[in-house]
Amino acid sequence: MHRTTVNLDEGIYRRVRALAQRKGRSFARTVEDLLRTALGTDAEHRAPELPLHQGIGPRPGVDLSDRDRLYDLMDGH
Repeated sequence: MHRTTVNLDEGIYRRVRALAQRKGRSFARTVEDLLRTALGTDAEHRAPELPLHQGIGPRPGVDLSDRDRLYDLMDGH
């Protein structure tokens, strides 16, 4: 997750803030959801399915204690 500063028109800010309040979500989460929808990336936001287990134990080559390797698996490398 990245932090950034965005300058918004006052009218847009008020509309997003009101939407966030109606949905019971944070302003930041509401902006993120709106951007995700506008960019058509709803499907990309879903958590990846990791092929970590095979049968009763981890698949060969999967080391659950190796965070970097797990991230590589999630990215499809």
